[in-house]
Amino acid sequence: MSSKQVLEVLSKCYMFNDLTTREMFYIIGYFEQREHAAGEIVIEEGQMVDELFIINSGLWEIFLPRNSDYLYRPSEVKLQTLEKGDLLGEYSFVDGNVASASVRVLEAGSLYFVSRENFEKIVESSNHVGKLIYYNLLRSLIIRLRKHNEEMDLMHLLDE
Repeated sequence: MSSKQVLEVLSKCYMFNDLTTREMFYIIGYFEQREHAAGEIVIEEGQMVDELFIINSGLWEIFLPRNSDYLYRPSEVKLQTLEKGDLLGEYSFVDGNVASASVRVLEAGSLYFVSRENFEKIVESSNHVGKLIYYNLLRSLIIRLRKHNEEMDLMHLLDE
């Protein structure tokens, strides 16, 4: 795993927006890489997530499995497809709760990941770095929440 390749991928990830190249090279040192085969389940709904993942390659699907422990689902619900530079497991990683969805590998690929312990080292390394990373995470979660709210509003209008 070359630093240049990791830098390219992390630079695509919104979590690292507005960080300097020097800050990015510092962060790279905390990431590891893991390969995954097509069909593999990387995160299961209800699982604790102690690593934050960034997609390096491949195609990844977020879904709600059929007959979850939490709810009866007659069939699997596909939520989203993700690719290079996208985050996986950030909800559970940030709030410390179990994963709210599962992640499956559609096309073989690899993930960069950082442990919770190393993530804390990164955000505590400087106020600037920590604030930017948390700001970017918060901003992205709010964007998703607004999009979800708009979708719910649309569904409500269609039901009337």
